[in-house]
Amino acid sequence: MADRRCLPISRMDPESLLPLLEEEEAAWFADLRWDYAPIRLILVSLARRRLLPGYAVLDGAGRAVAYSYFLVTRSKGVIGALYASSSLPPEEPLDRLLALTVDGLKGSPDIRRVEAQIIPFNRRDLTEGFTRHAFRHYARQYLERVLTAGDENHLPAPAKIIPWDPARLEDAGGVTLAAYREQADAEICADYGSRAGCEAYVRSLVSNPGCGIFMPAASFMALDGTGSPCGYLICSRISARRAMIPQIAIHPARQGNGLGRALMARTLARLYHAGFESVSLTVTERNARAFDWYRRLGFLPRKGFGAYVWQR
Repeated sequence: MADRRCLPISRMDPESLLPLLEEEEAAWFADLRWDYAPIRLILVSLARRRLLPGYAVLDGAGRAVAYSYFLVTRSKGVIGALYASSSLPPEEPLDRLLALTVDGLKGSPDIRRVEAQIIPFNRRDLTEGFTRHAFRHYARQYLERVLTAGDENHLPAPAKIIPWDPARLEDAGGVTLAAYREQADAEICADYGSRAGCEAYVRSLVSNPGCGIFMPAASFMALDGTGSPCGYLICSRISARRAMIPQIAIHPARQGNGLGRALMARTLARLYHAGFESVSLTVTERNARAFDWYRRLGFLPRKGFGAYVWQR
């Protein structure tokens, strides 16, 4: 990349970034049938207001051919994207761009941890670059399941299942904390390590488009005998006919009795009835129990990607 230059996004003409963001949006749809437009529009708005933290690689004509952006919350940085145009050779590394992003975050003494979950496009493998910068790597899979007529049927549930109730969101955070304690995903996402973090994470799923547009009609909660949530499933729309399950959590005391399957059946039935063609989710390969369970439910791998964590 010697013939190219890197600039902070805040110091470049934001309009020169737009074609690259449009190309990235097309890559999301081509590979995953995911409509990335809601996220692209947010990034464009931030870039135009000089509020998007990150870096871009410009070619000789001043066009952006690669970019990254990140977010900072208190002592944690999250790298949201690391994308390079298909016009760059697949073997061309993104080391310079990644180094600027990582060094900028590590250079702040307040940052104690950096997380990244990056879907690779254009035949690029980002793992070597991240591990070179002392990140731990966790292999993850993007799974997809085709919806069929059989999904119209509901399974009997071992607990009362109700539509998503926003008034119980904080309780859902407690279920999440219990469900992910000592799991690999708690190593990947620091939010899973505290009740407040879990609540914030669940709230982000229902209010931000990062994992799709929240679909309350296809999201459900399970209540125990005291009326307290003991499990839940959040569903979102990622394109006109495709949905995603960004979160399902069952309290450990209620795992193994078919509650997760009953929640899943409700969502699959609701999606099929609404005309959706498929539903997707992600899983960490180290979480063999969950991986095997999703496979038994008919979810098949569509794309592998990496989660990366650096801890000071």
